[in-house]
Amino acid sequence: MLDALDYSKPLHCDVVIAGAGLAGLVAGAILSKHGREVIVVDGAPRIGGRAGGTPHRGYWLDGGQRDGADVGDLQVGWRYGQLAAKEADVEVPLRVVEPTIRVHQISTEPDGTPALVLDGRWGAGGFIKMAKEIFGCPEADLPEFISTLTSISSASEAERHAAIPMRLGPWLEANVKSPAVRRALLTMVTVIYCEYPADASVGRLMGFFDARDDLPKVQPAFPNHPRAGGIQGLMLPFAEAIDARNGRILLGLAPRMLTFEGNRCTGLVAVNEGQLACEIQAKHTIVSMPVWQAIELFPRDRVDADFAQRAAALSEAQGDAICWQAGLHRLPTIRATGETESHEGWNRVLEGDEKRYLGGFHFPSLSSRASAPAGKHLIHAFVGRWLSGNPDDSWAGIRKKVDRVVAHLHEYYSDLNECIEWSAIQHLGAPAFLSWYWAPLRRHGLEVPGCKSVYIASTTIESDAGPIDIAAHAGLEAARLVLGG
Repeated sequence: MLDALDYSKPLHCDVVIAGAGLAGLVAGAILSKHGREVIVVDGAPRIGGRAGGTPHRGYWLDGGQRDGADVGDLQVGWRYGQLAAKEADVEVPLRVVEPTIRVHQISTEPDGTPALVLDGRWGAGGFIKMAKEIFGCPEADLPEFISTLTSISSASEAERHAAIPMRLGPWLEANVKSPAVRRALLTMVTVIYCEYPADASVGRLMGFFDARDDLPKVQPAFPNHPRAGGIQGLMLPFAEAIDARNGRILLGLAPRMLTFEGNRCTGLVAVNEGQLACEIQAKHTIVSMPVWQAIELFPRDRVDADFAQRAAALSEAQGDAICWQAGLHRLPTIRATGETESHEGWNRVLEGDEKRYLGGFHFPSLSSRASAPAGKHLIHAFVGRWLSGNPDDSWAGIRKKVDRVVAHLHEYYSDLNECIEWSAIQHLGAPAFLSWYWAPLRRHGLEVPGCKSVYIASTTIESDAGPIDIAAHAGLEAARLVLGG
């Protein structure tokens, strides 16, 4: 398609979107439904951005598309996504699962003490039940654990906003008497998914529990598209809607700079692999990239100093990840029970009495059948590395964590070796996941100070949505701004 472009003259459209991740595709699908002429450009070879998947030996590997922009996660709490799909008139095939989690606590003793493995459920009620057995809260301290969690989960919007810059460790020291309860609450946040829970934002934790009766109920789910496995299956329906409505998705065309007339954005310039420049002129421009990447497209004199400072702070909250991916001939057998693995949700792995974060794993193919060839399965172990928390954590150090998780998998399953068809280490460069979700930082809005007709719609926006769903929220709001303008 790019070979057919006439690079000697500009393309024209109503809306040009930089980035074919979820936010950009959601915005494009909604706008094209309303009759807007849409062009989406992305330097990656396929849609999905960094959240999208990559085919490998008949499997789909989540997080594998590092040429794309933005970032996602491996499971979705679909709430704003329901609104976005309805607004776009798109059907997203999902496998809604029970909000369960399995926690593995690995011993550091050299005597071969088996791991403690316990099942739990997401949410305030589930975490209260997990407090004693999983988080280590003594029976006598349960009332304080419950009252503290109740206070966190029932905070008002004003309280949540005021608490965003507050770090959880100091807040617990000031508000919780029992050291055991403080440790249990930090372990709870580790299990939710944060390597350094003491540095997590109190306001973001409050927002995690916010019920929002004015929005659809959250659907804990995995995409279950018949042709694209894992998170790629979340992207495809929106892309197909753009194509069906005469929109254009130009892949292999990387956004390079935004163009302006005065303070109004007039479109962008993108380049192909030969660095041939394609100018796209549009009434509105949406940039679906993390804010620190997005502002690189702006002329320097167009970026507000406070906005740039906020972008830089968010950039420092990035994290990368080292993963172990393995294709399986069949599902493995749990050694302790003799049962075939059937848990559709995530497993968290903690280490030692201190319950240190060691990563997690799941079987994408249990919920997204296109993730693996027919009759086969995929296991994905994910060890995130919060770079701002420990910048000296070396490759060798993070590989040891991955190796420890894999060794535990061989201990937990009696026949894993017999099941493995292939395995490989995967390095997901930063940003590998939504690490800034927990950062004690206020994010940004979609509109850019001093700039008209351009919007930054990505997972770095200010939102109460969770990972992946925040991208759907960003795309939905960007489309509404364009339609309202």
